Amino acid sequence: QTEKTLAINYYGLVDFTELMLPLLRKGHDPRLVNVASQSGYLRQVSPALQQRFTSESLTIPELTELLNEFAKAVKDGEHKQKGWSNSNYGISKLGVIAATRIWARQEAGKISVNCCCPGYCDTDMSSHKGPRPADEGARN
Repeated sequence: QTEKTLAINYYGLVDFTELMLPLLRKGHDPRLVNVASQSGYLRQVSPALQQRFTSESLTIPELTELLNEFAKAVKDGEHKQKGWSNSNYGISKLGVIAATRIWARQEAGKISVNCCCPGYCDTDMSSHKGPRPADEGARN
């Protein structure tokens, strides 16, 4: 599940966004809003990894390498020993939040960049266990 989860939630988002940034820069009042999650909390990783994720000099290629390290550690059965959590989804969303911070820093004054969390919603992804409708989550 690690590779699949990262491919959808992180790598795909990064690839698409990097392709779209030149078009966004040409827009009038451009905005980039990524869907994150409370599951992407920073404390799920070791303090050393927290420092890497929050470094003000972190770049998208460096962040991608960090997520590659997670995938390799999971594959090797060493992720817990190396300071990672057990949550593929949580790490993928931590990557989304970190990428959003990088783009916000890089595009400051040109593009408004944010991420949001719709909360636990009643969707196919939650097997309809979320307590609120998706349209309410979208308004959050």
